[in-house]
Amino acid sequence: MMSPLNKLYSAIVSGITTVIFIAGFSAQAWAIAGVDFPLEDDLDFAEVQEMIDAGEYQKAISYLDYEIIEWYPENAEALTLKAYSLRSMGKHDEAMENYNAALAVDPTHKGALEYQGELYLKMGNQEAAAINLQKLTNLCPRGCLAHETLQAAIEGFKDGKVSWVPPAHRENVGK
Repeated sequence: MMSPLNKLYSAIVSGITTVIFIAGFSAQAWAIAGVDFPLEDDLDFAEVQEMIDAGEYQKAISYLDYEIIEWYPENAEALTLKAYSLRSMGKHDEAMENYNAALAVDPTHKGALEYQGELYLKMGNQEAAAINLQKLTNLCPRGCLAHETLQAAIEGFKDGKVSWVPPAHRENVGK
């Protein structure tokens, strides 16, 4: 006969095993049900990046909202890409909200720091952009693309030049 303590232990182990089993196969269960539900670590942003590169910002926002952020509301990369799209559409306040949300989740997200710094410049706040640049300096002691890009944008801002141009229009810059 099993003691009450052994019964309790057995029940706990059985419950934990069931939870691990269900969690381990939940993505597969969603796939079997016809729902594309990738694990957060397996998210691929290539499709939405193509939309952004093509200047299809509203389409990118819809994709991010319904395909990623709905399932992973604290995904810093998705929030950053949404903010970038909003900024590209001139929706600066909404973009700032999303950059702040991304950085609340991951204060070391280099893309969010760079793009938020560029938005600060578009809004005329060089001091805030410089704070983001300092954060990137700390994150990238040997330099990185995000640091170099924001630094160049700040220098351009000081010279009175346009500090940022949407990717879809970059080929026309200087012509």
